[in-house]
Order: sequence, then C-alpha cells, then structure tokens
Amino acid sequence: MIARVLAWCSGLLALHLVFSLLALATVARDHRAVELDQVFLGSAEPLTILVAGASHARNGVAAEQLGGLSVAVAGEHALKTRYRLPWLLHRSPRSVGAVVLELDAATFSSWKTDSFDPEVVWGRYVPFLHLGWQRGEPLDYAGKWGAAHLAPYVGQGDAFAFWRAGLRAFQDEDDLDRFKGQPPAWMRKTGEEAAALHLEGQEVLDPAQVWALRGLIDDLKARQVRVVLVSFPVTQGYHDTAVAHGADLDTVRGAVSDLFEPGVVDYLDFEGLYFGRDDAFYDGDHLSGMGRAHFSRVLFDELVSMGIDVDPPSRLRR
Repeated sequence: MIARVLAWCSGLLALHLVFSLLALATVARDHRAVELDQVFLGSAEPLTILVAGASHARNGVAAEQLGGLSVAVAGEHALKTRYRLPWLLHRSPRSVGAVVLELDAATFSSWKTDSFDPEVVWGRYVPFLHLGWQRGEPLDYAGKWGAAHLAPYVGQGDAFAFWRAGLRAFQDEDDLDRFKGQPPAWMRKTGEEAAALHLEGQEVLDPAQVWALRGLIDDLKARQVRVVLVSFPVTQGYHDTAVAHGADLDTVRGAVSDLFEPGVVDYLDFEGLYFGRDDAFYDGDHLSGMGRAHFSRVLFDELVSMGIDVDPPSRLRR
C-alpha cells in the first residue's frame, strides 16, 4: 500500500515538474514583459525617454524614433506598472530622464484590477501576499502567489493559447503586419465596443488603480525622473461611449491632477487628436501604423517644446 502511494506521489510530482518546466519555457520566457525587461536591463546607456503602460502606449508610440525605449505591454494596468517599473529602475544603473505614462478614460477602470495572468510573469514584480492583505482578499492573492512560485501552469489555459497563437503580450508589435491592415474579424472591435468592454459595469475610479498611479508618480519623483502623463488618441466612438459610462477625462484627471507640476509631472491630452479620422486607427482604440508614425512626430514636438532633450533618428527630424 505504501509503495503504491509513493509511486502515485512520484508520478504526480513528475507531472508537476513537466508542466512547470513547460510553463517556464513558454509563457514565462516569451512574454513581452520579460523580453522588454531584458532589453532595458541589458544596457547601461542613459535614456531620455522611457514609455511605460499598456497597449495604448505600446501601439501609439514608436519610442525608438524618439531616441528612447518602450517597456509598455498589452494587458498591463496601473497596478502592474506600479510594481514593475520600480523593479526595473532599481535593478539598472542607467538613468532615465522622463517616463511617459498613460492617463486614459480606462486607466482607473476596475475591469482587470485583479488580473495578473500569467502569474509566473507578474509574480516577478508584484508582492501578491502583501497586496492580498491590502485588498482584503488574502486567499485569492495567496492563490496567485502559488501560481507564480509553486505551480506556474495552474490556470494558464488562456495564456498558453495566446502564446501559441502569438497574440497579445506574446507578440512583437513593432514588427507585426497588424499595423498595415485590420485585425482578424474575430478580434475586431469598434470604438464603442472597446469602451464598453473596458468600462461597462466597472468602477471608473477603482481605488487600487488610483493608488497605484499616484504611488508610481511619487516613486518616480523620488528618483528625480520627470513624469509625462498622456491621454492617447482614441476614436470618437470610444470617447463618446466612455463619457456615457462616466469616464470623461475631467473625472479621470481629477484623481491625480493635484500631482501636476510643470517640469515635474506634466500632462498632454491627445484623446481627440484623430476624431473623424478612423483611418488613423487599427481598431476602435489602437493606432494603426500610419497613425502611430504621425503621433510619434506629434509627441516628439510636444516633448521638445516642454524642454525634454529627445534625440531621435534623423528620419523623424523635420
């Protein structure tokens, strides 16, 4: 009997190790956050501009054309960035002049506040157990900690599917053909649909997300890193639907506007830059290749006018 139990346990342990190694060799290795971490940490060269945040920042700015770098990743929200960006800055000797962060209608939405999959990636930065106590959900976050550090394959069906298909945070958006055309029909969303997905039935000002961005700004200020908050362009339809759900920019800005200080924490509003120009968008809220190229030039001009010494390649200079 004991021999059977030991054999059974040995078999389960072997399966656990196999699945764990599979997760570590796929979703934990190929996630864009991990790849971009390596790029950032792989150089000691000073950076004038560092772009961080989620898909609006990732898709909207060709950071390398501003003489900078982007570590923004699709699916990242303020609570993730709150821990990931200081984690990177703490581990690198390189100086950063200014960080560009998103401040959009859905920045503080509760839509995915508790989403950290794959936990094996976000567990690198996020203290799940501490955060669980803060949020009053210790058991749920203990599960996230376990998925990050003990069983990285648990609950990762979607992550494996996205990894296999090369979607979302497992793609190099700078080199994809996605910027040259439209997304597949099954992925395509209008601006109205995208805004409803981000905001319908959600808190517009989730306290955890507001706390995260405010804390991140304080951290960057303490490091003497200038902060530039940017409302990225969206379609008219996205804007109108967001406003209908109470997520107008006045409300969103109000959560952090007391931190604004010219030359220290600046704010740029480009939300309506391409209203009526749906050809500038890949889908309802992400810029196309053409829109991205133009917006990068617009942002360059604004950063220069603010006294930020960006030094882009000659192809972007006037």
